[in-house]
Amino acid sequence: MRRKYKKTEAPSWQRKLVLVLGALCAATFLLFLAWAVMLFIDWARVDDCLDRGGSYDYERGECDFEPNLTAPDD
Repeated sequence: MRRKYKKTEAPSWQRKLVLVLGALCAATFLLFLAWAVMLFIDWARVDDCLDRGGSYDYERGECDFEPNLTAPDD
């Protein structure tokens, strides 16, 4: 006759460990997601400026439509 497998419940420390590790993973994912959204917003701002024919000034953080006629120093 076959014996039935009795599933035992995990100890409380293992359940707490799973919850803590899950919370850490979720927090890490949310921070990464926030960072990615901020990068995308900056990229979209620069792309919009270039699409409208301007040049993006990274120092001032704004779109510049004035022609820049200074030659680079060689």
